[in-house]
Amino acid sequence: MKKTTILSVLTAAMITATSIGTFAIWDIVTVDSRSNTVTMRNPVTVSDSTLEQNISADANTLNPASVIASGSVKFNVANEDSVAKKLTLQESIQASEKLEETTDYSIVFSGDGVSGKTDSSVTDGTEEYNYTITFTQSGLEKMKTNANACTVKVTATLS
Repeated sequence: MKKTTILSVLTAAMITATSIGTFAIWDIVTVDSRSNTVTMRNPVTVSDSTLEQNISADANTLNPASVIASGSVKFNVANEDSVAKKLTLQESIQASEKLEETTDYSIVFSGDGVSGKTDSSVTDGTEEYNYTITFTQSGLEKMKTNANACTVKVTATLS
């Protein structure tokens, strides 16, 4: 071997030995942090606690222009940390076909904090709402094919 080759090999070996020897056995070069506990807040939920109702509506006249019916819904809101601020109500009225608001009926919700279809005073606990539905002639026509009956369902959405 040439002297230059031997010198190159020795130089590489010295650099490697220096790199390996940079850290002594007592040096600490890696550490784990302490464990941190993540606690999630209580979940916010809404559930239905409405008792099934049989609501009857009488027109008291022949061929009425409209018929009024009233009912109520009740929801349990789990909102311990007051995360939810509003509860939006949306009805669905079904006979042999779906009835459309303004064309087939109008609805008014009432209860603490309710304006239109929104309750802006949601708390942690039971929320109860009353509703009054005024069926128009087109809504009454749709119910004729369903034995003059319909089902009312109210969906509550927290935000």
